[in-house]
Amino acid sequence: MTLRNYIDGRWEAPSRTLERSVCDANTGEALFAQAASSDEQIERAIVSAQALHNQGGWTQLSAEARAAVLRDIAERVLTRAEDIAQADSQCTGVVIALTSKLAQVCAGAFRQAADLIEENPQPTPRDGAYGALQIERLPLGPAAVIAPWNAPAGIAAHKMASALAAGCPVLLKPSEWAPRSAQIIVEAAAESDLPAAMLQLLHGDGSVGAALTADDRVRAVSFTGGLAGGRAVAAACAQGIKPAQLELGGNNPLVVLESADLDRAADGVVTALTTLNGQWCRALGRLLVHQNCAEALLAKVSERLSRIQIGSSLDPASQMGPLVSQQHRETVLKYRDALLAKGGRLIEAVQPPDLPGWFIAPSLLCDLDPADTLEEVFGPVAVVHTFAHDGEAIELANQTPFGLAAYVFGEEDQAWQVADRIRSGLIKINAVSLLNLHPLAPRPAWGLSGLGDEGAYETFEFFRGTRVIGVGAR
Repeated sequence: MTLRNYIDGRWEAPSRTLERSVCDANTGEALFAQAASSDEQIERAIVSAQALHNQGGWTQLSAEARAAVLRDIAERVLTRAEDIAQADSQCTGVVIALTSKLAQVCAGAFRQAADLIEENPQPTPRDGAYGALQIERLPLGPAAVIAPWNAPAGIAAHKMASALAAGCPVLLKPSEWAPRSAQIIVEAAAESDLPAAMLQLLHGDGSVGAALTADDRVRAVSFTGGLAGGRAVAAACAQGIKPAQLELGGNNPLVVLESADLDRAADGVVTALTTLNGQWCRALGRLLVHQNCAEALLAKVSERLSRIQIGSSLDPASQMGPLVSQQHRETVLKYRDALLAKGGRLIEAVQPPDLPGWFIAPSLLCDLDPADTLEEVFGPVAVVHTFAHDGEAIELANQTPFGLAAYVFGEEDQAWQVADRIRSGLIKINAVSLLNLHPLAPRPAWGLSGLGDEGAYETFEFFRGTRVIGVGAR
């Protein structure tokens, strides 16, 4: 696949070739060199986005017409679902069984966005003291969407569809480590009746994201990625006094109470540790288990991990694949080895396959000081801490500066009481899954995990601002 930017309705090569390559995570074989947009390309994209926004061509169409375009994009994306799944599986190492499902979600994001257009007519009339009062929600302006390398297609589709529904011209910057699926989605959108400058694609590294974020003509930034990148985005948006939506990950606790069904809890631990190869924001970070059932639970977890089939992400039979890159694998192993050096005891029930890719075994580390396990690892490595009573479990769950997700296993009433005292945006009781508790439920973030809620309605509204017009006196 040849990387191409999409600027004002035209496809063109990014101007700069970067030193690193996007590789097949299963083999380490280089697929193509990473590429980045030039300052001149970024400028042209922003100028065309701002011009279209000022003209208001897209938002002057009826809600039905705009919704029809997004539904057409959804169908075009759906026809490319297999290509999207293959691209993300090969580049990120996530197994094809999962990327195939996430590719379907991409089409669903555009359908959902179309529904939101029709369900939120503008403007809303009100009666004022001196006549009609008009309250309306309007697009903020050109919006930068900066997508990560984990679940790159699904996250990019959700953000760009929401921004388009809100009326904002989108400047999409995918991760340089997994750019292919975003390009496939934009190719599908380019075949629709969407105005050319409503969706533009700019490949590149962090410097491209920084240029978009810092530009005063870009009026909103939606970013998913690491804490360092999120802080840089937040600082730039603060300088420009514009909204930032940040989803930055977390060091998520999974609490197993003494009253828990240990088989169900063990299944949850394995799911939280291995989904997306541990490379997901709501993955297991800290397993907190009651001291009276810790040994029994870990035995059940080890038995389940021993049966995990690790192999090529392109093999439909694989349950877990390699990590995204050699650099990320080294980072995860460095974190694991540092904890081992602090006295951690390793539980590793399965060995990675003897294959050339960036494979790593899912593992747990016990016997560590909780003060040494506050960081997020973003891989299939988690720590285990025991507790003697519910209050201690809650204290451990709230000990890190993050607050994205948490899981509580136990008798339901007791689990609710514990969950009610955990500082986290999402808390699931007696289950772990990649899906949200409800398709329309928000996805909040607390602490260092982010800024601003995500969700079908929440992300749509993020890209809009309120305007009130009315007669003030007669």
